[in-house]
Amino acid sequence: MTEAIAITEATATDAPAIAAIHLAARRTAMPYLRQVHDDQETRAHFAAVVGDRPGCWWVARRGGAIAGYALLRGEWLEHLYVAPARQGAGVGAALLAHAKAMSPGALRLWTFQRNHVARAFYERFGFRAVEETAGENEEGEPDVQYAWDAGRGD
Repeated sequence: MTEAIAITEATATDAPAIAAIHLAARRTAMPYLRQVHDDQETRAHFAAVVGDRPGCWWVARRGGAIAGYALLRGEWLEHLYVAPARQGAGVGAALLAHAKAMSPGALRLWTFQRNHVARAFYERFGFRAVEETAGENEEGEPDVQYAWDAGRGD
């Protein structure tokens, strides 16, 4: 029997697990990505910001362990990462469904153009590419903005 996925609001005590997922997921999915911040800086960043805004940080728990996380600010899905060992098991879909419920009219996000797995994931859930850049981000990596609008029937 598959364990249920519970989406709960993240607290500051979740920061180490969130940072570990962030680091592992990026390394696994995007080994080409320039690492702008070292692991210690990344962990410190998450320790400082996770739980700092009510209703923004969310974790997906499966079997009591954090399997993924999302950061949602209004209509912007700023992060959605799943632990590599938990990918393909519905964790990302559960986090995305929660984000859509929290922002039922529309969602926007950026992902890297070369992250074909993420692009296919978002497209499968009704997102469409609306803008591309040459890499106006700290990684200097070309990216693409995706949008989901509830009114489109997606």
